[in-house]
Amino acid sequence: MNAHWPKHKEYHTVQKERMKQMREAGRPERTRSASETAARDAEATGDELDKRFAAAVALNAEGDYHAAAKAWRKMIKEQPTLPEPYFNLATVLDQSDRDVEAAPMYLKAMELSEEGTERWAQAAASAFDLLKTSECDEVPKPEWWNDEALKALSARVVALAPDEPSPCTMRAYVLTARYDSPWAVGPRTAAEIKQAATWFRRAARMSHVPATDQRYEEMAHECDEIADPLLAKEEAEATAARAAAKAEAAETLKVAEAKALAAAEELLAEEEKEKKQASTKVGKAKEGKGKKGKGRR
Repeated sequence: MNAHWPKHKEYHTVQKERMKQMREAGRPERTRSASETAARDAEATGDELDKRFAAAVALNAEGDYHAAAKAWRKMIKEQPTLPEPYFNLATVLDQSDRDVEAAPMYLKAMELSEEGTERWAQAAASAFDLLKTSECDEVPKPEWWNDEALKALSARVVALAPDEPSPCTMRAYVLTARYDSPWAVGPRTAAEIKQAATWFRRAARMSHVPATDQRYEEMAHECDEIADPLLAKEEAEATAARAAAKAEAAETLKVAEAKALAAAEELLAEEEKEKKQASTKVGKAKEGKGKKGKGRR
């Protein structure tokens, strides 16, 4: 991985802007859908908090991020234990390109959400998506910001929300262990890198944004370029090892059979010798009896 990834370094500056554009491209439809759902829920319940929630989501859908952020902050002040306002504030800040402020809000939403739920998984993946950027280098990292914990967390997150892009890309990024990963990464097997390609492709299918689809497909292809030769080498080595083990087992069996045959032949020879010795003794005994009979006559 360390030898392969540096060749992609030149696109990082352009990639930052490109990823922002891709994220923005897919948001209008999602925010409109969320706004419509929130409005229906508020109308059905008639609850004042639900109405304010729907109004804040509508502001986000309209692109009035300043007003939306203000609405979410007010709701957080009044309902500090609800995870949804933190998550939605984080989304607004993220859309406003205020990553340093958004990341802690996602972490707070993750903390307040019930662990093991889809909302918890989405908050974790969204936080990871921002924390891995250079803009968030100085943002305090959570306790799970280490290689083993990230591998475990990303596996849980993608299992809970396998049909959302962010959990898929979180798992993929963690498994690639890129040279520029902002945490101390450990070695990865070819199988793990190949699995990363699978998650990048799944994220591409989930995004429904052409530019995003293309980028994730490119990253999947990059993982394939690394993993496939290694897997082929591993398979060749495994095949050779199996052949060697089979040949060794055959040779061991051959030696064992030869030893068994030699032991059997030795046993037969010993038995034959004992039979001859017994026959000789019987002959001598008969001969001795005949001589004694002649003397008495």
